[in-house]
Amino acid sequence: MLELIRRQSQTKRRALRTTSATASGLYPAVGAPSSDPRGVIIGRENYSGKAYIYDPFILYDPSARERLPSGHALVLGKSGFGKSSLEKCYVLRQLRFRDRSFCVLDAQGEDGVGEWDGIARALGVVPIRLVYGGEDGDGVRLNPLDPRIPGQHQFKVLCSMCEIIGGRPLSSESEFALSVAHAAAQARAGAEERVAVLSDIHDALTNPEPAMLGRRQVGVQDMVEWGQPASLAMDQLCSPTRDLAGLFNGPTTPGIDLDARLIVFDLTKLPREGEAMPLLMSVIGPWLRYAWIRPGDSIKRTLIVEEAWHILSHRPVARLFEEFVRYGRRLGLSFWAILHHLGDLMVDEAPEASAILKLTATRVLYHMDKAEADTTADYLQLPDWAREALVDGASRCSPGRAVWQVGNRIHLVEHIRSATEAELTNTNRKMTDENASEGLTPAAPLISMRKSAA
Repeated sequence: MLELIRRQSQTKRRALRTTSATASGLYPAVGAPSSDPRGVIIGRENYSGKAYIYDPFILYDPSARERLPSGHALVLGKSGFGKSSLEKCYVLRQLRFRDRSFCVLDAQGEDGVGEWDGIARALGVVPIRLVYGGEDGDGVRLNPLDPRIPGQHQFKVLCSMCEIIGGRPLSSESEFALSVAHAAAQARAGAEERVAVLSDIHDALTNPEPAMLGRRQVGVQDMVEWGQPASLAMDQLCSPTRDLAGLFNGPTTPGIDLDARLIVFDLTKLPREGEAMPLLMSVIGPWLRYAWIRPGDSIKRTLIVEEAWHILSHRPVARLFEEFVRYGRRLGLSFWAILHHLGDLMVDEAPEASAILKLTATRVLYHMDKAEADTTADYLQLPDWAREALVDGASRCSPGRAVWQVGNRIHLVEHIRSATEAELTNTNRKMTDENASEGLTPAAPLISMRKSAA
C-alpha cells in the first residue's frame, strides 16, 4: 500500500513535442548537425567534435541529407593556413575510390617544380610541364586546333587568345576575317593530311583570299585590314623570336596520358604576370572539356585550378570556363578554384567571373585580414560568427582550420592529416625546421597510380 501511494504522489511529465530548430535554441552548446556520413573524412567539426565528411558527388545525390546544387568548390584564404594541404589530402583520399579522376593545374612551386610534384611522383605520375622555349624547348605543347576540340569551340578559343594578346575584344570585321582564316587553315591541313596549327591561321590572315559576306564579296585588301588585329596576335604565338613561341604553335605533344587517374600540369615555369598564363587557361579549358572528359562513362572528375584568378580576372578566359563549369553536372565534373583574395577580383565588372563563383556550392574559407574577411562575408552572405572566425588566425581559424559553407550549412572544421600526408603536403620546409610528423596520426599507405599496379 505504501509503495502504491508513493507512486501516485509522483508527478508525471508529458512528452514535449517541438521542432529541431526550437530545440537547438534550448541547448545552444550542441554543435551544428553533421553532413552526410558518406564520402571521405576531412577532419573534425570543432564545436561538436564529430568527424567531418565531405564528397560533392554524394551530396549532389537526391538521397543526401541536404542536396547540393553543384559539385563546384571555392577555396579562399591567406598563404600558410592550409589551402594546399586540404586539396592534396582530398585528392589522395578520393583516389581510393575507383571511379575518381583528377586534373590539377599547378601554378605554385619551388626549386623549379610545382607543389604537386612530390605527390605525383609518389603515385607514379609524371607531371606535364609547360615552359617557354620555342620550337626547341623541352616543354609540352597544346594545340588550340587539336581535332579533339570541335571546330566551333576552336574558333572561340582563337577569339579569346586574340583578345588576351590585343587587350580588347575583336571587332565584328576581325572576327569574320578570323573565321575565314580558320576555315581556310582547316581546308589546307585536310588537303595535306595533317593537323591544322596556328601557323596555318597566321598564313591565311596575312595572305587571304576574297570571301563572301552574305551576298557581298570582300576583297583581299579589306580582308587583310580586317584581319590585322588577329594576325598580329598570331605573330606573337607563331614567330620563333617571340616569348610565346612553342607553347601553342604545332601539334599537341604526343604522350600526354589523359586516361590517367591523376593528371598534373606543372605551370610553375610560366610567369604569373603577362599573357602566358591566361592564354594557357583559355586553351586548356576547352582542351580538357573535349579531350579529358568522356560523356557517358561513370568516372567522376575533379579539376583543381591553383591561382584561379587567372581565369576569373580575364573575361575571355572566364567566358570559356563559365560554359565548362555550367555544364559540370552533365559532365560529372567538380571544379575547384583556389584563390588568395576575393577582393582582388572585380567580379561586378566581369559577369562571367561572378557566374562561376555563384555556381560553387561549397566554400572553404581560411584566415583572412579584416578588410578581406568583410568583403568575402558580404559577398557570400556569411553569418556574424563566421565573419569573426575568419579574422581570428590564432584560434578559431588557425592553420588547418577553416569555415566550411556547404549549401546552407556552415561549420568550423579542423583538417586532420596522417604523417604520410603531412610529409607530402608540407610546403614550409624552407621556413621551418619542425618535424612534420610530430603529433600527427599514424602514416597511411599510398596507392600507386602506375598502370602496372593492381
